[in-house]
Amino acid sequence: MKNLAVKEKVKQLIAQKAGVEPGEVQDDMFFEDDLNLGDMELTEILEELEDDLKLDLLADQEGLASVKDLLDLLEERLD
Repeated sequence: MKNLAVKEKVKQLIAQKAGVEPGEVQDDMFFEDDLNLGDMELTEILEELEDDLKLDLLADQEGLASVKDLLDLLEERLD
């Protein structure tokens, strides 16, 4: 991802919701299996990112299973 600040923001949000340190959040982690985040937490993450980045992300929530999926979506939308 070109914008490292955005990537760090995403990892901080995920870490906050998952109750882990941002450094523990890896790109290959799955929201539900690895981070114990359900649909509600993912929705909250997406809503905050939408507000910060002025993007529409909730429509693509179903296709997001991992941190990498979210980072790829953001990279696509921010280009």
